[in-house]
Amino acid sequence: MENSGQPKSTDVPPHDMLRLIRHSGILSARQFEEVRGKVRSGEYPRDSDALARRLIEESILTKFQADRLLRNKVHGLVVGRYVILDRLGEGGRGRVFRAQHRLMGRVVALKVIAPQIASRASSIARFHREMRLIGRLDHPNVVRAFDADQVGDLLYIVMEYVPGRSLDHVVAERGSLSPSDVVNYMAQAALGLEHAHERGIVHRDVKPSNLFLSQEGQVKVLDLGLSALMEADKEASFATAAGLVVGTVNFMSPEQCAAIEIDCRSDLFSLGCTMYYLLTCRLPFPGDTLAECLALRIRGCQIPITDHRSDLSPRLVEVLNRLLAPRPQDRFQTAGEAAAALYDLADTEASGTPPPRSTPLPPIAPSVPETVVSSTLRSAVDSPPTPSRDPPGRGAFSWAGLASIPTAQPVVIVLLIVLLGLVAFGLGFALGRVSAIPILSGGR
Repeated sequence: MENSGQPKSTDVPPHDMLRLIRHSGILSARQFEEVRGKVRSGEYPRDSDALARRLIEESILTKFQADRLLRNKVHGLVVGRYVILDRLGEGGRGRVFRAQHRLMGRVVALKVIAPQIASRASSIARFHREMRLIGRLDHPNVVRAFDADQVGDLLYIVMEYVPGRSLDHVVAERGSLSPSDVVNYMAQAALGLEHAHERGIVHRDVKPSNLFLSQEGQVKVLDLGLSALMEADKEASFATAAGLVVGTVNFMSPEQCAAIEIDCRSDLFSLGCTMYYLLTCRLPFPGDTLAECLALRIRGCQIPITDHRSDLSPRLVEVLNRLLAPRPQDRFQTAGEAAAALYDLADTEASGTPPPRSTPLPPIAPSVPETVVSSTLRSAVDSPPTPSRDPPGRGAFSWAGLASIPTAQPVVIVLLIVLLGLVAFGLGFALGRVSAIPILSGGR
C-alpha cells in the first residue's frame, strides 16, 4: 500500500488515535494489532485525521465511529456483544443504532432505552416482561426482536435491521400518498398488529414513524411492547403522561385520552389516524389547544377527509370512518377484520372499478354527546350504547307490520289472493249444500 510519505518508526504514534481505538473496544485484539503494525511501518498515516480517513476507506471504521473517536468519545461504541456502527434515529423511548454482533457478524438495529425510562425500577420490571412477549413475535409485517439485555443501568433491545424509511419520512419527501399505496400499507400494518394482538400485545402508539417501509415495499410495525415501558404505574394520569404514558396525542384513541383500560381496538383507531395523515398530510382532529383536539376526538368530529381529497372512493371513506369511530364497539373488532376490509379495498383501488355496494359496512352508531373534556373524559368514553326503542309487542305477528315492510308486500298480496279464494270456495260449497236439501227431501 502507498504510505503517507512520513518516515517509518517503531515508536507509538504521538497522537492518541490508536489509544482511543483500543479503549473503545470496537476492534478485536487481532484487528487492532494489524492496524497498529501498519501505522508503525508507515503503511498507514500517523496523523489522526488522515488515519481515520484511511480506516474509513478500508471499511475498518465507519464514519460514525471515526467522528466519535476524533472527539475523544470512546464510551458507548460497544453495547454488550454488539459494536455500534452508525446512528439511525432518536425518539422519546431512546436512540436506535446500526450495530454488528461481534462474533456472528450479523448487522442489526439496536435500540438503547432512554435513561429517564431505564432508571425507573417499574420500567426495568416491565422491560423484562415485555421482552419475553416480544420474543414470541415472528411475522413478516413486524420488526423481529433478536435479543434484549441489561448492561449495568443500560437497557437495550436488538431487532432485525431493515433498510428503508419510516412512513413519516416517506410523507415528508413525497407529500400525500396515493389511495392505493395507503390502503396497501395500512393492510400490511393491520396484519402485523393482528399477530401482536393474538399474543397479548397492544402497541399503544401506532403512528407513521412507527411503521417502517422497506426497500421492497413491505411495511413493518416498530416498537411493539416498548410503549408499556412509558407507563410508570397503573395510577398514571393523562396530565402526568402527555406524550409519555399514553402515546402520541395526535394519533391516540379516545379511550387513551381518558387513561382507561384499552384493548386492540385502540390500535385500530390510531391506524385510522395514520391512514388519514398519509392521505392528506393533515391530522383528522386539529385544534388550537390540547383540550380542543381531545374534545373533537371524544365526539368523533374529525374533519371529513373528503374536504381534503375529493378523489377517494366512497368505500375507502367508509372503511376509514369505521376505523375512526369514537366508540371501540363501532370500529372493526379485530385487526384481522380491518386487514380483510383493507385488502378488499386494495383490490378495488388497484383495478379502478367502482366499489361494490351490495355489502356495505354496518352503520356507525351516533357519536358520544359533547362533553367537557377536562371533567368527563372517562364518562364520555364509557357511556353505554343507546338503548333500543323497539315497538311494544316485538316478536308478535302483525299483518299491519308485515305490510309495512316494502320487501314483504308481494308476499302479502299472494296471501290475500289465496285467502279470498278459500273464502269464495267455502261460500260456494255452503250454497250448494243448501240448494240440494229440497231436492233430496222430495225424492223420499
